[in-house]
Amino acid sequence: MEAKSLGSWGRVDLLLAAFCFCVVLSNPSKAAEIDPIDWTERELALIKSLSLSQLPPPPLSPSNKYANDPSAAALGRAIFHDTRFSANGNVSCGTCHRQDYGFTDDLPQGIGIDVASRRTMPIVGMAYQKWFFWDGRADSLWSQTLGPLENPVEHGIDRYQVRQLVMTHYLQPYQQVFDGDAKSQSVNQVFANIGKALAAHVRTVLPEITRFDLYADALRSGSNKISILTTAETRGLRLFVSKAKCVNCHNGPMFTNGEFHHSGTPENGEPDAGRGAAFHDLEATEFGFFGKWSDADPQADGDHIRFLDRNTHKYAGTFKTPTLRGVSDRPPYMHNGAFNSLAQVLNNYRAVSGSTLADEVFHGDLTDRDLVDLEAFLGTLSSNSNDIHN
Repeated sequence: MEAKSLGSWGRVDLLLAAFCFCVVLSNPSKAAEIDPIDWTERELALIKSLSLSQLPPPPLSPSNKYANDPSAAALGRAIFHDTRFSANGNVSCGTCHRQDYGFTDDLPQGIGIDVASRRTMPIVGMAYQKWFFWDGRADSLWSQTLGPLENPVEHGIDRYQVRQLVMTHYLQPYQQVFDGDAKSQSVNQVFANIGKALAAHVRTVLPEITRFDLYADALRSGSNKISILTTAETRGLRLFVSKAKCVNCHNGPMFTNGEFHHSGTPENGEPDAGRGAAFHDLEATEFGFFGKWSDADPQADGDHIRFLDRNTHKYAGTFKTPTLRGVSDRPPYMHNGAFNSLAQVLNNYRAVSGSTLADEVFHGDLTDRDLVDLEAFLGTLSSNSNDIHN
């Protein structure tokens, strides 16, 4: 499973050290093995920058003053798993964002009330993102959480029903979190507050330590004689940070730059404009970063929106780079679920490399063994923990 409690954040270094020690004890023959890669200084710097130990605490959320409120998160978690917030009484946020599947599902397109047009995005580490949905049409996490509730193919209800459900089933915890008499608050105010509570919960869904993190931190400490990764996995890591240039988009401890790129993914239905069609939604919603219900200071916050490049032609057909943490555990892949395996993804990247539809992909000269090694490395980004986030 790929999530950990926000409250345990300060123990990451201790957990890394303890886990690494246990790995060596459980297989002492590996402790004497020599790392098969002679890393360059640049490669070492990139590898260390990808480690979970380099991930800072989640950034502030200026538009949501309840973002780090434990009571808001508890309320949000309850609603996240409440199927009453759907038209048929069978769909919750957790229906598609399954805890046992890396907080996504195993379907090419998510299914709520009906079939969605895109793959369900994983929500692990969403606290570190500034754009939400595959096309980035939401500019804050709390704004994003409201979209599925009123989407007819996801939850299929409206804000009036949300307010009624809150008044009927969550009045006391709601009033403990949000000031004032809930029954006197407008529909839109209650709706916005529920989005903020849901976002407070989602912000606690954080990645777990993986074998890659143990390896990266062993390199950082100079303990590079411990073979935490196999030879194929280390070859794949070298490709990832050098020849294959995966790190150009999948960088930082979350293995994503959070931006939008052409990936050369084949369409499996109607053409999807992706980011190119999302700018109107950003400006139209009243639940955005600069909207009426935001807690942000419009003079001091929101530079990512204020200086946003809104070139629809440039971004037509681009989609958000997802995190690679836990990626081997959650097929199918891409925004439309076009590929059932990582091998298919990597082979497609090689096939479309340099084409006008994927001019940011650099995999054309990779060999078959390179692709096998890359897939082996991607497997090291999954957690060794079986604990499910609560």
